[in-house]
Amino acid sequence: MNSFEFLPWDSAFFGYRVARVVINNDDPYDYEQTLRILDQEQARLTYILVSPEALLLNSMIKESGGLLVDKKVTFCKTSASHSGFRNEIMEYSGTGEEKELSELALQAGLYSRFRVDCNFRNGEYERLYKKWLENSLNGKVASSVIIARTEERISGLITLGARGNFADIGLLAVDRSYVGMGIGSELVYYADNEAYAKGFSIIKVVTQLDNERACLLYKKCGFSVESLINTYHMWL
Repeated sequence: MNSFEFLPWDSAFFGYRVARVVINNDDPYDYEQTLRILDQEQARLTYILVSPEALLLNSMIKESGGLLVDKKVTFCKTSASHSGFRNEIMEYSGTGEEKELSELALQAGLYSRFRVDCNFRNGEYERLYKKWLENSLNGKVASSVIIARTEERISGLITLGARGNFADIGLLAVDRSYVGMGIGSELVYYADNEAYAKGFSIIKVVTQLDNERACLLYKKCGFSVESLINTYHMWL
């Protein structure tokens, strides 16, 4: 049976009804039943999550109006200790640099489904990623906000939180002016080291398969693919 749920936080934040459906089996009849539920519940936007291996269901979702907006890939690795950083990497504990951090947060979401879906018309992507940064800085979704400094400027950002018994990387971005200096990999290693120091045996990160640069970076840093999931947006 496919799961259906309304998302109160998303609905309140975006200002319209948002729901999520997780396709748990490859029975076309169950998906047809799910479509009936969506029609009854009248959510303006529904996220539909399905395995990329379920070819028939992916085809049915597209035919019923679903827009493939994200091929989500989860990377994971055993946490490890790291030292000897060449760049200046540290935990952010200051104030007054919110503009620089905000620009990096938006850069972290360039491949986000909230940016690539042109049906969003009210600045949802910008508001969402700025809120993500805000909730990282205030500790709601992250325990560590880690930055790189180059020439006295913030040149990179990574956030680290926890989900259950594993550490979780959230935002990651490097200022375009400093790409190619190894800052991205050292931010990941620093976060990995933090996870190890805090007693987490596993560290994970979710990104978009289309974000080839990020995928290559995580593989370079020792991560391997744990799972893949397709996310569709269904609009009324």
